[in-house]
Amino acid sequence: MNTQTIINQLKEKARGSWEGEVGEDRAVKLESFLNKMLTEYSEKLGYSKYEIISATEKTRNYSAINYYQEANFPSLEGVDVYETLEDLKAAIKTVAFKCPACNGISTNPYECNSGVKSKEGEVCDWKSYGLFRTLGEGYRFTIKESFLEKPRIDEIFMPIDLIK
Repeated sequence: MNTQTIINQLKEKARGSWEGEVGEDRAVKLESFLNKMLTEYSEKLGYSKYEIISATEKTRNYSAINYYQEANFPSLEGVDVYETLEDLKAAIKTVAFKCPACNGISTNPYECNSGVKSKEGEVCDWKSYGLFRTLGEGYRFTIKESFLEKPRIDEIFMPIDLIK
């Protein structure tokens, strides 16, 4: 099996998800997205397109139409790529992250635990993985050595160590 064979199989599923022109449009958009994403990820991460699509297909547990989109596989522009987890830990030594919702300092990079209360008296519990993610103020990265096992781009609250 090769990359194009996998893409063709996914296109057929997209076509079958809706009759007529809509199904064909879904197939065309899916192929376009996959080709763009696989090219960019392959160039930046140094893995073959086949390795990347094989890894994403192993972890995909819902429809390709909903899985292969910008929310799950964003452009790698502005994404830091670390070779290893140790490299990430060396860059982020302090366990302190700025929550974009309350501006408090959280010790959890994904869920605010700052204790900051809103005007209404509710404690902030913002999530970096929610609908609005980090409101454009977070930190996006991936770890190359584990990307094929966990093919995703992490988005966390901005580490205090990286605030300029």
